[in-house]
Parts: sequence; structure tokens; C-alpha cells
Amino acid sequence: MLLAVCVLLHWSDSTRTYRGRDHQLDVRIPRFEADAVIDGDLADSAWAGAARLTGFSQYAPNDDVPAADSTQVLVWYSATAIYFGIRAFERHGRPTMTLANRDQIFDDDNVQILLGTFHDGKQALMFAVNPVGVQGDGSLIEGANVTASGFIGGAVVGREQPDLSPDFVFQSRGRVTDWGYEVEVRIPFKSLRYQPRQPQDWRLNIVREVKHSGVEDSWFPARRASATFIGQAGNLVGLSAMHRGLVMDVNPEATGRASGAPTPGGYQYDLGDPQVGGNIRWGVSDNLTLNGTIKPDFSQVESDAGQLAFDPRQALFFPEKRPFFLEGSELFQVPQNLIYTRRIVQPVAAVKLTGTSFGTDVGLLSAVDQKFASATGTENPIVTILRAQRSLGRGSRVGLAYTDRIEGGDYNRVAEVDSRLVFKEIYGLNLQLAGSRTRVAGVTTTAPLWLGQFTVQHRIWGLRSLFAGIADEFRDASGFIGRAGIVHAYVDPSYTTYGRPGALLQRFTGDIVVDGIWQYQNFIQRRRGIFRGVVRLRFRPVCRLSSRSTRRRRRPRHGGIHGTADDRERRIHRPDRDAAVEALQRRRILPAGPR
Repeated sequence: MLLAVCVLLHWSDSTRTYRGRDHQLDVRIPRFEADAVIDGDLADSAWAGAARLTGFSQYAPNDDVPAADSTQVLVWYSATAIYFGIRAFERHGRPTMTLANRDQIFDDDNVQILLGTFHDGKQALMFAVNPVGVQGDGSLIEGANVTASGFIGGAVVGREQPDLSPDFVFQSRGRVTDWGYEVEVRIPFKSLRYQPRQPQDWRLNIVREVKHSGVEDSWFPARRASATFIGQAGNLVGLSAMHRGLVMDVNPEATGRASGAPTPGGYQYDLGDPQVGGNIRWGVSDNLTLNGTIKPDFSQVESDAGQLAFDPRQALFFPEKRPFFLEGSELFQVPQNLIYTRRIVQPVAAVKLTGTSFGTDVGLLSAVDQKFASATGTENPIVTILRAQRSLGRGSRVGLAYTDRIEGGDYNRVAEVDSRLVFKEIYGLNLQLAGSRTRVAGVTTTAPLWLGQFTVQHRIWGLRSLFAGIADEFRDASGFIGRAGIVHAYVDPSYTTYGRPGALLQRFTGDIVVDGIWQYQNFIQRRRGIFRGVVRLRFRPVCRLSSRSTRRRRRPRHGGIHGTADDRERRIHRPDRDAAVEALQRRRILPAGPR
């Protein structure tokens, strides 16, 4: 094993090395007119001249210490794709891994590639692989890691968590070795949207999760005392002569059925009229994509997992899984889920434009739904959704959204503006204001929604606070409102102490949660109307224990699959999270946060 490590280190001496702990964070990767065979073996000649990223730091449970397990990442690109070669050295034996389904690898050892192709510090695409190359992918939005919950405005917990709904086309294969594991990854430029100018710079960070010790390492020396994790990243500089090519996907569909019934002369069949439709995806430019669909067939989409409704006042949230709506879904994210594309049930036709123009992220969706999706069952609902965001630099941004749903003479319209401000690195302020205007049977109502969130992400001291309200008459026919008519206030100061490196107790956090909910009308009219209040003292130790004995492993639902994963050949979506636990979290019986 020692000889193998020495040979690998000697072989990589000729490459340009960038050590994250030495703040060598501006990486100029070489460009080769070649393609590598993605077989999990970094023996191709192109890897010998690739840039090498090393010098990882630990981020969790303690930051600002060298990573215990060495990681090397080789990077180069060609005219059509960018390549990553991962060598993860493991001193404690065989890595934790399974032949899991797509997006179910995060209980395994894994390496995550975070790419910010627009170099704005507010969003990143995640490409993750486990030791045998099984994939997980998604998107991260700076400061947007609050999942759907019954009580509006759940507090932000930890760093940004990925939205695993998007599925990207990329290739990967890995293998386990005597010294750890190595993985090859190829990400075609066709799968990405990026800036129209060349040369250009991208943001880059590499995150490694080591399950035997429960640590998380980062190539960029990220600090916990920061309001943003995505904003802490290095740079790929001077990328040029990238060729996205013609991005055109056409998927025609035809669906037919036959129903039969016995007659005196035998069975008689009614073939009916076949339904013909299809989907088209066109890369208008390097940073804009146009999607269209006519009478799409969603029969191949994974069905929803059952959920338990513990509180009849709370609506159940089901994630979007339909491919047409997943394209560019990260651009439609709005605080409080004011955009929820599952409100479009079965479109007759729909068109969508997503991308970035003049420094602004834009998502535009228009659809005509089937008549059965309307309240009366006699009108075709017409839905229009617009979302725009612009970066203000250093993790701050401002955005707006507009939704419009028309059913004959009735309509629902929602206008919204939101912002996230980051200042002095550790302070974050989220603001949101929205108003709805609804007309039903000639009666028009208007109502507001508002939210304010203030967070302090110091290494020792922390604070999460929230003040949000939603009026009884607020309606969002194009979004998801778990419950209207409440005001929610939340304050959670915390204190964290850290153990010595290698100690049994790595981190210990204590916090006091003061949580109250009012009926909206009673609160506005300044009457006593608190119907729920909670004061909770919590302690959260993080100990150095084996992940095999402390973490619950999710079993694949569809059986094992091969280590090589090509999204065009199999598109398996992540399973829904445990519904019972989610419901308990909504009622605050269990603490909210990642499990």
C-alpha cells in the first residue's frame, strides 16, 4: 500500500498543484484536445498534465484544521467537457459504499463537486459520486436551505443543503483500491449553462464526506463563522474555447388504450383516439434554454410516496418529479414556496425559458392546463409564472416573482419581492413581502404575506430569529401555502464549544428556543391570541463515533445498479423523506434539520 501511494505521488509531481490550505485558490486548468475513457482508472495520458487540487481542510465538526484523510482532485477540460479525477486516500480500511440508486449516496463516503458557472457566489451546481461512481446531483442556492414545512419560515439550520430534484447528464465510474478509492467524472458543457463571454471564470469547491469518522472536508478552507458556505469557493480562471454545441432534445410521445367488453358475439374493443404529444429542449445560447411540451405523458415518472397527515390544518407537500418542470427548477425557488409547479396538473401545452441574461437569473413559465384541473371543471386554467434574481455581490441578492392563474372570469395573482443581505461575513438578513389578489365569483380579495429572518453565524455564538405572517385571505394558486392565517415568531440563540482534534467530544452546542404562533387577526388587532408557545432547551453533542453504528442506512428501493451512471439511460429520482418524521418536525415534536 505504501509503495502504491509513493508511486502515485511521484507520478503527480509534474502537475501544477494548488493547495487549499495555502490559499492557492485561483486554478488555471489545462485544456487538451482529447477525450478520456471514463473507466475509473486515472491512467490516461491526459491526467498526467492535469491541475491537482490538494491541501483539504476540515469543515465539520471542527473547522480550520487539516483534513485527516488526504484527497487529491485532478482537473482539466476539452472543447466539449470538463473532467475531474478523484483520489481519496483512506487510512482506516475500506470506504463506506453501496450500489445505491441515484441521489441515495449521501450515507456513503462521497465527494461533491460544486461548480458556480456564473461566478456570482449565490448558486452552485453539485455533482457527487460515491467510491464506485454512483451519482448524486442537484443545485444549491445561497441561503436557501429551508425545506417545505407546515409552519411558515422555519429557521435556517447549518450550511446550504442541496435541492436534489434536478438531474444532470454526466458520466462517472469509480473503483476501490488498496489505499482508498478513485473516481473519474466527465461533465459535458451541454449539461451546463454558463456565461456567454470567453474567457471566463467559474467558482469551484470540492467537498468530501468521510463516514467512518463523520467529518466533512473542503478544498477551500471554509469557516463556520460565515453567513454563506457557497460564497466560500476558489476559482477556475481563464476558461476559453468551450463548445456547447447544438443542444436539442426531441422526445415524441404517443399513448393509446383499448377497452373491451363481452358481447354475445365475443369481446368487442373500443380503441379510442390515441394521444400524441412530445417534449422539446433547445439551448438557445450558452446561458439560455427553451423548453416546450404538448400533452406530455408523465406515466414513467416515479409515483409519490405516501405521507401521514398528523395535523389536518397542514397541507402535505409533495416534491416535483416531472422532467419538464425539473429543467432549471433552481431558478424558480422562492422563499415560502410561492412557486409550486405541481399546481399545474396535466398541461395541454407549456413553454419555459430559463437562464441568465444581463446578469439577472430569469425563469419564465406559461402553461394551459386540462379542464379537470379547474375549480369548475369546465375551464382550461392558464398559468403564468415569472421569477427573476440579481446578485448584489458577497452573497447578497434581490429577487422578484409574479404568478397569475386564470380560470374563466376568476383569477389569482401574486406579486412578491425578496432579498438576502450578507454583511460583515457572519450576519444574514432575509426579507420578503408579497401580496395576493384573488377574484372568485365576482368577489375580489387582497391579502399580504411578510417575512424577516436574521441570522448570526459566529463560530461560537449563533443566533437564528424569524418574524413572519400570512393573512387569512392570502391565496397562492400557483404556490404551496401549508397554512394561512398565522403569525410566527422564533428566536434561537446558541453557544458552541469545540474539543481538541481527535478527542471523543468534537463539538457541543446548546441553544434555547423561544417559539410562538398567533392567529393572524388576533395579532393584527393586538388582542391576546397566542394559541401555541414553546420554550425549549437543547443540547447537541457531536462525538467521534463510527458512522456504521450511529447512522441509519437507507436501502435502495429498486435494487442495486452498476457504478457507471448515465442520466440519459436511467433517471431515478430521490425518494421522499420519511413522512412521519417530517410531520413530527412540523409540529415541533422533533427538532427540524438534516437527518
